[in-house]
Amino acid sequence: MDTPAPWALESLRLVFSVPRTYLPLAQAWDDRYPGTLKTLGILTSKGFLVNQHPVIIDIRTGKPAKRCSPPALRYRATARGRRLRDESLEDPRILSDIFPKISKKGVLGVGKILDALDLDAQSAQTGISVSHLSALSGLPERSVRWWVGHLESLKYATKLEEELSDVREVIPAHWRVTRELCKQLKDVLQAFPGNPHNGLISEFKLNRTKFLSGIEPARIGLTGATDYDHDVETQRLLAAFMHSSNCASSGIFNVEPRLNLSANVSTNAMVFEPNGSSSVFYQPDAELREVHKGVAYRSIFEYERFQSRREAWSHIERFFGWLHLKALPSEKAVLRFVVNTDSRVNSYVKLIAAYSEYLTDNPDRRPANPVQLAVSSKKRIYSAKDPLDDDAWYRVNIPGAGIKNPRPLLHLKDTPYDDYVTGGG
Repeated sequence: MDTPAPWALESLRLVFSVPRTYLPLAQAWDDRYPGTLKTLGILTSKGFLVNQHPVIIDIRTGKPAKRCSPPALRYRATARGRRLRDESLEDPRILSDIFPKISKKGVLGVGKILDALDLDAQSAQTGISVSHLSALSGLPERSVRWWVGHLESLKYATKLEEELSDVREVIPAHWRVTRELCKQLKDVLQAFPGNPHNGLISEFKLNRTKFLSGIEPARIGLTGATDYDHDVETQRLLAAFMHSSNCASSGIFNVEPRLNLSANVSTNAMVFEPNGSSSVFYQPDAELREVHKGVAYRSIFEYERFQSRREAWSHIERFFGWLHLKALPSEKAVLRFVVNTDSRVNSYVKLIAAYSEYLTDNPDRRPANPVQLAVSSKKRIYSAKDPLDDDAWYRVNIPGAGIKNPRPLLHLKDTPYDDYVTGGG
């Protein structure tokens, strides 16, 4: 650490930038900084990092497995199928009316299939396989396959585009830092008082006293969902960003940064001010830096998995407060929202357009910085040639406030959301 370019520095930057470093992000970092994976292996072998193998689960049973199964077709009920399921629960005879040749045992089985196809919002995104439906309904897999095909032909069920394994990796392999690594790094840095990396004691938070333990998923959803899905997908998306020519990976790169913003309390809001007597907590999914046509951008990324647009409105207000307090007026910035589906993309595009209209009516709520609000979907990001290129995003450009004393704020009540966004959250 007494040299300008220590052999493990970029790998250390990675593992100290995230609570857990999942394999997809580590692989993307290795593409940017060849030798990263090798270095992580060396640090693990010396006890400075803990590496946890991927967690593979058979979602049909909820039990651990050693290897993944082949991808399978996935299905879910349509709105019409959900209505039929509800009606058949009240009166099973409706199934006999629709399917005249069905037996009494068949009525029970089809009812179970419809019930299993009626997935909640989270599970509907990944659907359910014929094999899993067979296990839940108690019917032979061959019969379930026929019934699912029949229900699909009658528009009671729909087949999803993406195939997915029933026995699959629900949490990728990952690394986490240890107390030993923090102590060793701190000792080494202090042993060379004039070294060029002494600031890492603060940047890496080497004085920390709490360390993460291994992952043992307490809950596995019907379609394999865990409490870690948001964090894993966030890092997969960041890994995609790392492959963009516009991503300045050598700049700031923090996942889940904890930012405290000073503010003063007004009647119904927190007004962001440099010497505020109170504070607003802001924890975006990631902070990074981008460079577009030679111009540097502060960049905040939010993966909106299940959040409402009302919460996203609050994210924008916090983002503006952060810029107002932490950025120079000349610095450009971008806030990127990534959502799961095209329908969510459309709703978020309406949101950022509504926010732009709100700022037109309230110009003092803008920071001094020129800002871009952007929305995209996972599918667009993963299929884009350059995930941070403008073509992959729906964008709204907002000029700087252009006034001497802008006053960005976070509404606590009487939020303008309902005045500018129709249809609720």
